Amino acid sequence: MTTTPMATTRHAQSRAEADPIRRGSGRAVVRLSDEDATYWFLHRALGWTVVLQLVWVLDGPVSREALTTMNRELSRGRLHRRVVVPRIPGARPRWERAVDSPDLDWDDRSIPDEEMDTWAAAEMHSVRLDPEQGRCWRLRAGRSDSNRTVVSLCALHLVTDGRTLVQAAADAMTPDLRVGAEQPREIQGRNETRWSSDAADGCRQVLAASRGVAKALYTVVRPATAGDAPDDRPVRTSMSERSPAATWRRATAAVPVQAWDRVATESDGTSNSLFIAVVTGLLRSSGYAPPGETIKVGVPVDRRRGAEDPRSNATAGVSIMISDGPSPGGDLAGIRASCKAAYSRLASGRRPAVAHLQPMVWLLPSTWLVSAATAGSGMPDAMVSNVGDVPSQVMELGGVPASRFAFRGIAQGVDPAAPYRFGDGVQSWLVRTDDTVTMSVFGCDETRFDSDRTLATLLGEELSGWGLPHEIW
Repeated sequence: MTTTPMATTRHAQSRAEADPIRRGSGRAVVRLSDEDATYWFLHRALGWTVVLQLVWVLDGPVSREALTTMNRELSRGRLHRRVVVPRIPGARPRWERAVDSPDLDWDDRSIPDEEMDTWAAAEMHSVRLDPEQGRCWRLRAGRSDSNRTVVSLCALHLVTDGRTLVQAAADAMTPDLRVGAEQPREIQGRNETRWSSDAADGCRQVLAASRGVAKALYTVVRPATAGDAPDDRPVRTSMSERSPAATWRRATAAVPVQAWDRVATESDGTSNSLFIAVVTGLLRSSGYAPPGETIKVGVPVDRRRGAEDPRSNATAGVSIMISDGPSPGGDLAGIRASCKAAYSRLASGRRPAVAHLQPMVWLLPSTWLVSAATAGSGMPDAMVSNVGDVPSQVMELGGVPASRFAFRGIAQGVDPAAPYRFGDGVQSWLVRTDDTVTMSVFGCDETRFDSDRTLATLLGEELSGWGLPHEIW
C-alpha cells in the first residue's frame, strides 16, 4: 500500500501519542507486570517456554516482498522486546527494545497440502525463542503443493497475550493502520539511573508482596471474599501418570459464524458459553469427567486499559465449576450465569488467595516457588481462551485472502521425567472472523486423548451434536 506524506505524518503522530514510553523523557521504564509473573516463573524455574502461534493458510502465492515487509513491521512493533534482569534483588525485570531483528524464515520445500497444519505445528514445537536474548517472535512461511501459502507467527506468551498478538499481526500487515503502543525504549543516562530505578522497584515489590499476603490471609479467613466457587472435584491421579510422555494432541475445527451464532442464541447462550459447552463436552465424552462430576474451567478475561496500555499480558483468570453441563443441544443458560457471576466477582476485586500472591514471584527463590505452585490440585480441567473478533486486515496479505486462520499455544521444554505438566484435561482457543469461528483444542491427558485422530473425532462428534456444520483440520 502506498502511503502519502500526509498519511505518514498522521501515522507517526498517532503512534507517538499512543505510546506512553515515547511521550516521556526517554527514561520511563516498562517492567514485567504481575500478569507476566506466571510465564517468567515457568521460564526461570522450570525451563519451560510458553509459545503462542497464529497460523494462516492463504489461497494463493504471497510474494516474498509482502512477507518481508510484514517481518520488518513486526520488528518495529510491540513484540520486538528483550528482558533485562536487574541486579537489585526483588526488582522486576524490565523490557527494552530488542537489538537484532530476525529475518523472515522461508521454507523452500513444497509442503503437501494435507501437511500444512503439521508443518505449522512442528514450527510451534521447535521454534527457539529467548526473552533475554531479544528473540521473542519469529515469522515463517512456505508454499504448498497447490501453490497456497502457509504462514506461522510464533511469539512468547511472556511478551504478549492473545489479543495483543493478533493486533500486532494486524499492525504489521497494514502498518498505515497501526494501533496502540510500540516497544519500550532503553533507559537513557548513567548506570546510577538504572540502579536507582531498580532499587525503587524492589522496594515497591516488597510492599506489594506484603499487601498481597495480607489480602490472601484475609481471603482464607473470610472465604466469602474469595473469587472462585468452592472446588468439590474428585482427586485424580497425577498428570505425570496420566500423561507420561508429556505430549499434547491437537485438533482444529472451523464453523460458519452464522451457524455458531444461531445455535448459541437458540440455546439461550452466548458465543463464549457455547465454546465452553463444546470444550467441556469433550471431557465428558472422552471419559475424563463422567456426567455429574464437577469440571473446573479456567477463563481468561481481558483487562487491557486501551490500546496505549504497554503491558505484555493484561488478562486475569476466573474459574467456573460445571457439574450439570448441558449435553449437546441443551440449555446454555447455566454456563452463561456462572460466567456472569465469575466476571462480577472479578470486577468487585474478589480473587482467589493465590492471585494475591503474584508479587511474591519477584522476591522468592525459584525452588520455593516450584514447591508452592505444584502443591494441591487447583489446576483447571479445561482452559478456554476466547480471543474473539479479529481485525479484518488480518485476513489478507499481499492481496491474497486467507481461507484459514487459527490461534493456539504450547509449552516447550516440559520434561517427561519430571512430575510437572502444563495443563490437565484440555487447552483451547477461539478466534472469530467475519465468516468463521475457529477452535483450536489440545488434549493434555494422554489416557483420554491418545492421538490427534481421537481428539479430532471427539471434537467433530461434539460439534455435530450441537448441530454445527464444521471442517476439522
